[in-house]
Amino acid sequence: MIISFLQFNVMKKYIVSSKFLLLTLLLFTSAAALLYIMDSVSYTNMINNGYISKNAVEFIINTEESSLDIDLNEPYLLMQYKLDNPKLKYIYINKSVKLPPINYNKPPLATDYIITGTVFPEGALSKNMKSLVIGQFATPGSYLNREAWYISKTQQINLANGTKFILNVESGNPYKLMQKMFPNTSYQLIENEDRGTAILKSNVLLNGFLLISVLFVIIAQAVTVYYSIQRKKSIVQILYLAGGKWHIIFHKVFIAEFIALFVIMLLESLVLIAVNHFYSTWGSHWYYVAVFYMFITIIGYFLACLLMTKSLIKKGVRSF
Repeated sequence: MIISFLQFNVMKKYIVSSKFLLLTLLLFTSAAALLYIMDSVSYTNMINNGYISKNAVEFIINTEESSLDIDLNEPYLLMQYKLDNPKLKYIYINKSVKLPPINYNKPPLATDYIITGTVFPEGALSKNMKSLVIGQFATPGSYLNREAWYISKTQQINLANGTKFILNVESGNPYKLMQKMFPNTSYQLIENEDRGTAILKSNVLLNGFLLISVLFVIIAQAVTVYYSIQRKKSIVQILYLAGGKWHIIFHKVFIAEFIALFVIMLLESLVLIAVNHFYSTWGSHWYYVAVFYMFITIIGYFLACLLMTKSLIKKGVRSF
């Protein structure tokens, strides 16, 4: 009778910890926000540097071929230009890749079209090219304002338009993608140019601070999980003394909290999807990392609770 009474009171107090759930939600949100800010800083630097990421690969093609074909499903943005005219770039992109902010005076066309910078010299375009201009870059202070992009809808590269290339990829190794893109073509790698604002000490320090903040959130999450498990030891022991099997005890003590955590992760993911859609950066790296972090946290908590339950019951069996 006493055990049943204690069992009821302890279960009522410890089975679902609102403090743990609220703190977990706060930490999930903090981690996602920090990851988003890190990607936003990189995206801003990329725009300021002419939409060239700090990890972009620059190279010159050496071939006697007049054209090359690209056949890739991976997200990429390839810039092509002549060495003596770097301000006019021919752009080949995967459909999923995000373009820089643009003020359109015509809707995007199904055929090739051109976006110019606000101070790009009009005389640098031929009459035929001028008919394809549909807007200007909305990127104040960016190198893009001195450039024009010829957006190609084909994946066939005409080497008459230039032999120098810059390859941007959303994530992964750009060198591997370059080799996959031009498997039987000779090329010469070029040392990365000055990446503009990406190398400023203030931005380097900001990224370092954000990374440390993410690590702090991870440590705080680990501490939160640890103390949550510690608080549930009493109920596990009481249920064991009342004659419960380990899997029944585990189900009674943790199932409601795991359901709550799953709901929190689902709602958080929906919010992140909305943010990624309406306020997207270059790619969706921050979103995938944030969801992965939430998933790993929940799986880690599940395994820790399972091991704790089995460990306590084994100790209890040995003590009798």
